[in-house]
Amino acid sequence: MVKSKEAFSLRFGPSTRKAIFSGIALILLLVMFSVMQPSKFLTSSNFINILQQVVTYSILGYGLTFCLVSGGTDLSAGASMALSGIIVTSLLIAGVPLWLCIVLALLFGIFMGILNGFTIEVLGVVPFIATLGTQWVFRGLANVLVDGKPIYTNTIPDKGIQEAFYIIGGGRLPGGLPYSVIITVVYGIILAFMLSKTKIGRQIYACGSNLEAAKLSGINAVGTRMFAYCVSGFSAAIAGIIVTSRISSAQPMAGQGLELEAIAAAVIGGVSNSGGQGAIVNTIIGALIMGVLRNGLNISQVSSFWQQIIIGIILVAVIALDVRRNRKSR
Repeated sequence: MVKSKEAFSLRFGPSTRKAIFSGIALILLLVMFSVMQPSKFLTSSNFINILQQVVTYSILGYGLTFCLVSGGTDLSAGASMALSGIIVTSLLIAGVPLWLCIVLALLFGIFMGILNGFTIEVLGVVPFIATLGTQWVFRGLANVLVDGKPIYTNTIPDKGIQEAFYIIGGGRLPGGLPYSVIITVVYGIILAFMLSKTKIGRQIYACGSNLEAAKLSGINAVGTRMFAYCVSGFSAAIAGIIVTSRISSAQPMAGQGLELEAIAAAVIGGVSNSGGQGAIVNTIIGALIMGVLRNGLNISQVSSFWQQIIIGIILVAVIALDVRRNRKSR
């Protein structure tokens, strides 16, 4: 038994092992709710609904995976998402071409990431405090731009652009699969390749595993970790565009607390909150676990308050196991 366990550990890396265990947990959840509520849970429309529900915190989770693996965190992601949605909608209402609105919103997302990275890496503020502060800045700016009120895409002058913008988050393929799910999958594949197969990805892992050793080996730790925050800001902007498109409005309070759900998805899926371990696939599985769990509990008529308690307990248990595992590895 011990030898087989050692062989399993040698064959698969930490992130892969966590992905396998998380995948098993996901399958068990699917089986459990399929048995409990077969007529409601086992439908194509319900599975599509689950996929659509996990889009937002999957995309936010991708960016946060980069931050967590690098040894940081980003509590401003939800506010960045809201601000990006307001920027793209405001520009569309002003008559700016759709493609340019999207590009500018994405660039602003990168700028928010640079601001976070500068505050942490150059000014030396710890990630938790720095991104908590920028969360207030971004959320406040979102409210200032629209006077604390939502703005609606039906006020876009060009109805053709209005319809084209809606397709991004609200459009579906003939089979019913939302375009937003396809965007999420494609974006996830790109980031998974970047994190696991490129030089910058290896440097992010190195910084998260041992920052001082990474610096001594010649890695530009400041630039590497700033890049991770730029990915988080860019991801938040994508999420903001998709959500705004789907609900046909930009809300200054959109995404409030969503960064915590995205972090939960990443950690539950197997991304280490201590840095140096994790992959995009872990975040995807974690997001699906949360989506299936919430959906199954809703179908089973469990109150949202109890859902928060259940997810909170799971998150604490996963973090406790991760901390224990890291101590043993040392």
